[in-house]
Amino acid sequence: MHRVEMENKDYVIGIDIGSSSVVMSVGVKPQDGEMELKGVEVVPVSEGTVKDGMVRNFMELGDAIHKAKTALEEYVGRRLNSAYVGISGKDTYCVRYEDHVFVKDKDGCCVTAEDVRALHERIDKVTTGSNDEIVARLPLRYRIDDRQYVKNPVGTFGQKLSATYLLVLISKQQIESIKRAMHKADMTLSGLCITPTTLPNVVLDEVEKEEGVAIVDLGADLTDIVVVREGRMCYFVSLPIGSSSIDNDLREFVCAPKDKVEVLKKRCLSVIAEEVSEELTAPVQMAGRAKKQILQRNIAEIIGERLKDIASVIAKALKDAKFSSKVPCGIVLTGASAYLSDIDRLLARELGMEVRLANHIYGIDEASKEMISEFSSAANIGILLYGAQRTACLTTETPLVGVKSPTQSKHEGEVKESELDLTNPPKTPIAEPKFVAPKEEVVVKPIEKVEEREKIEEDEETDSKPIDLKAKESTDIEPQSEPQNEPKKKGRIFGWLKNINSTVNTILNGNEEI
Repeated sequence: MHRVEMENKDYVIGIDIGSSSVVMSVGVKPQDGEMELKGVEVVPVSEGTVKDGMVRNFMELGDAIHKAKTALEEYVGRRLNSAYVGISGKDTYCVRYEDHVFVKDKDGCCVTAEDVRALHERIDKVTTGSNDEIVARLPLRYRIDDRQYVKNPVGTFGQKLSATYLLVLISKQQIESIKRAMHKADMTLSGLCITPTTLPNVVLDEVEKEEGVAIVDLGADLTDIVVVREGRMCYFVSLPIGSSSIDNDLREFVCAPKDKVEVLKKRCLSVIAEEVSEELTAPVQMAGRAKKQILQRNIAEIIGERLKDIASVIAKALKDAKFSSKVPCGIVLTGASAYLSDIDRLLARELGMEVRLANHIYGIDEASKEMISEFSSAANIGILLYGAQRTACLTTETPLVGVKSPTQSKHEGEVKESELDLTNPPKTPIAEPKFVAPKEEVVVKPIEKVEEREKIEEDEETDSKPIDLKAKESTDIEPQSEPQNEPKKKGRIFGWLKNINSTVNTILNGNEEI
């Protein structure tokens, strides 16, 4: 790997914290056009460091970040002193909140940009009164005099301007864990974002954003769902099930280590078992043992059945959030396991809607696309684009002479860590100057996790009230029970995430070649 000579430009560093690895990337902030990617480094994290998107051990996470940072510094020839960090999981969620202001034009009752700005400033004063932090306040839609909804209220007539906002939250404990991990890696936090919220600008085209589409990011421990309609993200949820459940099923079936299981997944000809020949095999070679020949159909059936379970979770989440019929463009699939052969066809059949792979990445130039994998890199590119819309990250201009550990030296020229600004003001067509925010602080408490149940009606004529923030229902997955010996059953597994172990044992009992 050769060193890249870098000019004096604005750089953005992004860190995607996942359950199985930390991905760090460096890009050049574009003046006009697309981002140029300079380097990507993937460092595995030990099991249990990050679980279900929650940082359990910030010391080990800090070591992984420092390892990725050191490798990238040597590659690009610059010291990387700060970065934007993205994360998702159980401690990240969204709620809806509604507020209003009265139009200042008392005579003509015409809504102006000043009225919209005053409404945004009221929302900026909303706090949680709990252990969660609001990291983004996104306007979903506006209403005039509690009558019709409008996309852009400026120029309309009425006496009261209301808006429904999507508030994105994360626990303060997770913020503190991430800041400590960054400090251990000798870096400061430029900003924090929820990874799923950055995906629309990376994997969707403009038609999909406007018409309505759901992004499904299939990760190791989590499956993130993001719904985008009318050009805005209007819902997201992180479900505690992912591709690691497939790995566990295969490991139990093959009795092989994790790296061999990953090879089997990549060699799987199709996740639709009935389309795989019963005569084809996949070899598995383990140290000190004779080579095994595993039937490809058995592998396909194990993977396929678990994917059907994941599909049922996705379908329930969309139904509960009242978005099943509001994604006419279907689902865009991305994530580390989106490469599985025919996974889009299987999910389309199970969900009853169109599913396409996120095989095109937006926002970066063509040369940069050669450095990444479309499916596994979408989240990290999203974090880079998030940072590119804000301030550049701090890097030392002097090329590296040697890289020392955080405990051995401080980066020359590094600034002190400033207080993290976690507010993410929404993009609105509002011109300067800004007006002074209201003095009073609007406190919403208590605020707890909730999966939005309210149905959106575009032409709703009834009166609207501010949305209560109710307690969020648990989406935990039932723990797997011990394998049971049962006769082989045909068809899929019904119910809410029933254990696949019975199917695995049936396969074991029904194939003498394995």
